[in-house]
Amino acid sequence: MPKIVNHEERKALIAKSTWNVIARDGLEGASVRSIAKEANLSLGAVRHYFNTQEELLEFAMGLVEEQVTERIMEHTKQPQPPKQLVLNMLMEFIPIGNRTIEMQVWLEYISYKLRKKELREDSVHQGMLSMMTQLNENGLLRKDINMEEETIHLHALVDGLALHILMGLVKLDENRIRLLIERELDRIFT
Repeated sequence: MPKIVNHEERKALIAKSTWNVIARDGLEGASVRSIAKEANLSLGAVRHYFNTQEELLEFAMGLVEEQVTERIMEHTKQPQPPKQLVLNMLMEFIPIGNRTIEMQVWLEYISYKLRKKELREDSVHQGMLSMMTQLNENGLLRKDINMEEETIHLHALVDGLALHILMGLVKLDENRIRLLIERELDRIFT
């Protein structure tokens, strides 16, 4: 009897194997062959789903974005004060625990797209801008803030914290990170 393969699970396995290879060896080491080996699949099995390395990388990065978005949306389903909701949502971008590999891979991918001059709009920035706009429309932000500048500031804070954590040069535990982001939110909320 032939083995039944769940194609979506197989593609996710390949994508997560791609993450592991990128986190360990960088994008330069993320050949289809090394990814197949990491996934414990044949080269042909990987090529069955992805015709090119570029297609595989795009799918793997899309899965990172999808997972982060799903976690953020889970926070919106729980009743909580708006500032706490925003804090919890922003913490999903901080590379702690299982989220570390996502951030490593994301940064490698962004660097790769920059080198190829193919970087499109930043979905994280767009998400933050949308969040800030909604908070402002609901009267939750101070009236005297510049929305564009504050969105850039908040995005830079989260990205900077993430980078510092990955570099390991500044010791930041989860409580300290929450405090730093909460302090920024206190500054812009009414």
